[in-house]
Amino acid sequence: MEIIDPRGRLPTAARTGLAARRPHESGALRLGFLVNEQSRNQGPDFFGYTLGLERELRARGRAGEVVRVCKPLLSRPAEPALLQALRNMEGVVNGLGK
Repeated sequence: MEIIDPRGRLPTAARTGLAARRPHESGALRLGFLVNEQSRNQGPDFFGYTLGLERELRARGRAGEVVRVCKPLLSRPAEPALLQALRNMEGVVNGLGK
């Protein structure tokens, strides 16, 4: 698994547009979502946000297999079993809705 800092490295001159895409085989991507909070009673809900992201990516023909896992507790690191479920994904989105 390669962990990529989403901030990347910017050259001294500011770039415009989207970041360069990583090369992959044609077809849909295997995507994972690691949700830091399983449910929210109020306020933003990252789990719900991932459902919207998945819908949009599927509509664009970019999402194939999707794996969504939730950490049981926000304050603890993801357990090895959760990370193993994401090991073969081509991209993983991690977050919470705060």
